[in-house]
Amino acid sequence: MFGVLMITLLLTIALVGSNMDVILKQGIVYQVRAEITENPAIAESFSTVEEFDKFIQDQIDQRIETLGLDEPWYSPQRVGFTMYKILILDFGNATFLTSDSGSSNVGDILLEKIPRTVLLFTTATIIISIIGIFLGALAGSKVGSAIDRITSAFAVISSSFPVWWIGMLMIFLFAFTY
Repeated sequence: MFGVLMITLLLTIALVGSNMDVILKQGIVYQVRAEITENPAIAESFSTVEEFDKFIQDQIDQRIETLGLDEPWYSPQRVGFTMYKILILDFGNATFLTSDSGSSNVGDILLEKIPRTVLLFTTATIIISIIGIFLGALAGSKVGSAIDRITSAFAVISSSFPVWWIGMLMIFLFAFTY
C-alpha cells in the first residue's frame, strides 16, 4: 500500500512539476512586489531605478534559491522534499480559507475536514451497498421481469455519469434554498 502511495505521489509530481515551478515563481514575484508596495520607504531609499530594479530582482532570486526553485523540478532533492512535504500535509498557508480554530495552515484545514469526509463516504457506501444488494437479489429472483430490466438499465445509466457531475447536481439540489 505504501508503495502505491509513493508511486502515485511520484507520478503527480512528474505531471505538475514544471507547471508548479512557474506558479511558485510567479507567487514569489507577486509577494516581493506587494511587500515593496506596502512599504514605500524601500523604494525611496534608492537613487536610481536600476538600483531599485536590481534590489527587487535580488529579493526574488534569494527567495527562489531559499525554496530550492533554482534546481530543476526533477532533481532528486526536489522530488524527495516535495514527497516529504505532501506526506506530512505541509502545503503552506491558505489565502482565503481558515479552519474552525482560525488557522490558515492548509494541513490543519484538511485534517479538520477529513473526519466528516470519511463519515459521509462510509455512510454513503453502506447505504448504497444495502440498496444494491436488495435490488440485485430482487432483480435476480425475477429474471426477465420489469424490475430486472429497470434495475439493469438504471445501473448502466447511473454508472455512466461522472461522479463529479452527480456531486454538483446534489449540491444544487440540497445546498440551495429557493
